[in-house]
Amino acid sequence: MNKKQRDILEHAHKLFIEKGYRDTSVQDIFERSDISKGTFYKYFSSKSELSISLFSILQESMTLQREKLLLGHKESDRRVFEEQLIFMMRFNEENKMLEIIDDMLVSNETKLFHYVRHTKATNLSWIYKRFHQIFPQELAPYLFDGAVVFQGMLHNILITNKKLNHTLKIEEIIRYCIKHTEVNIKAASEQKEQLFNPEELFSLLDNQSDDLLTTELTRGTTSMKRFVAKNVMNETEQKKCLEFITFISDELMQNNAPPRKFLISSAVSSLEQIESVKGCSDLEEYMEVIDRLLTKI
Repeated sequence: MNKKQRDILEHAHKLFIEKGYRDTSVQDIFERSDISKGTFYKYFSSKSELSISLFSILQESMTLQREKLLLGHKESDRRVFEEQLIFMMRFNEENKMLEIIDDMLVSNETKLFHYVRHTKATNLSWIYKRFHQIFPQELAPYLFDGAVVFQGMLHNILITNKKLNHTLKIEEIIRYCIKHTEVNIKAASEQKEQLFNPEELFSLLDNQSDDLLTTELTRGTTSMKRFVAKNVMNETEQKKCLEFITFISDELMQNNAPPRKFLISSAVSSLEQIESVKGCSDLEEYMEVIDRLLTKI
């Protein structure tokens, strides 16, 4: 992602904090970023696509910083887990992520809904993994249920705390949730009560990853077609490019048969050989999405 894209995302983020997601128009983003309509649509096909890019960057940054807290410590160290959670809550608060997400969901946009659902499932998966590292192995069958309870408890206490003007400190909330989740897990173990199969989570994550990749492919295809229309002046070359892009999209999106990888690879290779397209950032991002989709087939 280049500097211009990052600048646009930064300005959009500030607008979402100031005005809310729904009340921020694409025109607001043009004006705050001091860019033309064409420049915006060169990088993002819509406000929702921009939002997904923004939150992907924020999630990546949060994850990297969160994992750094483990350096030099044992994974079983519960205090580090607490510190990671405290960091995540503060990161979310500083960036107003929960407020923006709530506003995004009210807009009822399908792509945003899928993205938020995937993010929540990913966070649940991380909690479940960390529970395996900090709790005794004999509790393993009950840790997924515990992760579900913990995530729900934490979310609702944070909402209530906000309504009460943050009367509780984040540290208090985290430690309370961990303590009472452990009590619930031990009680479930004693009673041999298990609600969910952890495999259901992994299936959910796989399905939602497919949804996100399909969204990214749509965005990449649209971006490439715009790039070609604007930058490939030779009519014959432009026609070839558009044919390759359409073929790749059709091949990957079809439901009645598996995509023919060798034909897709051939079309991508042919696209790369066209001088007006070779080396452009749109093509590189487009190829990355195609590679990720092909590895899942």
